Amino acid sequence: MIRVLIADDEILVRVGLKTIIPWEQHGFELIGEASNGLETLEILRREPCHILLTDIRMPHCDGLAVIEQLRDLSPSTKCLILSSHNDFEYVRKALQLGAADYVLKLTMEPEELLEKLIALKGQIIRDNEKLMEASEREYKMSVYSKEAKESRLRDLLVKDCSVKDIEDFRQEFDLQLGEDEPPIYYVVNLQLDKYQEALEENRFQSERLLNFTVKNILVEILKKYAQGEFAEIGGGEFSLVTAEDPRGMLDEMGAAVNTFLRLSMSAGISAQLERLQDLHAGYLQAEEALQERFYEGYGSINEYQSLRYAASSKPAGEPSAASWIEDEWFKLLELRDSEAVRQKLGAWYEVSREEREHPELLREQWVQLVHVFGQYAAKLRGDLYSIPLYDGMYPLHAVRSLQTLQDIYGWFTGWVQVYLDYTQQLAGTQWRPEIQTAAAIISERYRDNLKVSELAREVGFTENYLSVLFKKETGETIMDYLTRIRMDRARELLKDQAYKIYEVSEQVGYSDANYFSKLFKRMEGVYPLEFRKLALGRTPTSKNKTVS
Repeated sequence: MIRVLIADDEILVRVGLKTIIPWEQHGFELIGEASNGLETLEILRREPCHILLTDIRMPHCDGLAVIEQLRDLSPSTKCLILSSHNDFEYVRKALQLGAADYVLKLTMEPEELLEKLIALKGQIIRDNEKLMEASEREYKMSVYSKEAKESRLRDLLVKDCSVKDIEDFRQEFDLQLGEDEPPIYYVVNLQLDKYQEALEENRFQSERLLNFTVKNILVEILKKYAQGEFAEIGGGEFSLVTAEDPRGMLDEMGAAVNTFLRLSMSAGISAQLERLQDLHAGYLQAEEALQERFYEGYGSINEYQSLRYAASSKPAGEPSAASWIEDEWFKLLELRDSEAVRQKLGAWYEVSREEREHPELLREQWVQLVHVFGQYAAKLRGDLYSIPLYDGMYPLHAVRSLQTLQDIYGWFTGWVQVYLDYTQQLAGTQWRPEIQTAAAIISERYRDNLKVSELAREVGFTENYLSVLFKKETGETIMDYLTRIRMDRARELLKDQAYKIYEVSEQVGYSDANYFSKLFKRMEGVYPLEFRKLALGRTPTSKNKTVS
């Protein structure tokens, strides 16, 4: 509705104006009436008004004074002047001051007044539409500019960019890093802990909404503490570039994320930097510091300057003093002494915490330990993947995906008893000849689209009876056994770079390479390409990069 105010010192005129026009029928709302200029201004201060229908000559404050003040008070309000024949000079001044139009009181007809009101209404609607379009364009440009700035900053952080790239960025965007020139700043990387678990729990409507919420929390706190820049990296990771010492700010950020989302967040802080071309180096330092979470635990704030393994001179892959000797582990596993195994794991855990190998190196030592457990199971004609999932994971998956040393140690000590129960069963079990035959057929023809019905026919059993008997004898279903054999072969093929991933998939019986990759990840803890890099000795030893 278009809001209209009537102002005239003659009551009969005001009554007539209210009655000769069917206001609501034509989309108008009368918000009041005034008998003089002062009353008019008082109402306009209280009420939004689209059209002021006003007399020129009124006591206390005439129509011209009202129109003049209206330019500051409500510049979008349209004025329609009510005038007499001898008011021409006043009308001319009113139009100069911005009045939209006028009507003569003595000759005014309802149709004429309504026509002028409807014309003003159309103009107001068009003006509002233009204003909304302009506001929307301005908003979109603002959002686009922020998104473009964040995208460019993310590139400068995660990629090794040139000095020209940095200068282009500074010229295009206002960099909020304080008054110092060159700026003195830190790069901070933040990571939501147990990010994948949070997504799988489905407490949040989507990954995008979760990251959007976290981003808003972090940006508001960043504004409160200091000037700085922000970029979402992905996978629950965010980066800040700030000129202030970030520790106090990070404490509040972690507390806010925990309060509102019931999630913890860890952080890594770079050394103090003095050149913008060191943004990427600072990002790598912050990433390196963030890896200290492996030892310090969830919610920790870790500084690059304080890292104890960053300058380690120990060759990559060299065993630590807390490492194990294969023969000793075999003896313990043969005894099936769960307490002794746990004690040895505990000793290794404690010395590992003290020595602080680079997290990726220590993970690979845990992987080697898993292989020792696997070798002993194989000696008994068993396999790690035949053991029931523990806490939803196979051992290699646990070692490669759990985010802290404490988590890996805790999972492994719990899994040990499941493993020893399994090997105890293997040690006292000899498969029936028919099951041995079925297992041999699977091992020979794992590439084929082998069906349980075909297997049953070849060993002379019904499909149902073979399935039940196979599970009873081996501890796993026929399809699980087939999958395990295929994955064993896939691991060997992946060590040969001559095979592409889809070729490995086809070689082991999967026509869908995506399905193969997901299945491999579920069992191994990494995707096939990552496994190949690890198997070929491309384990990252450090992301450390010095600032020159």
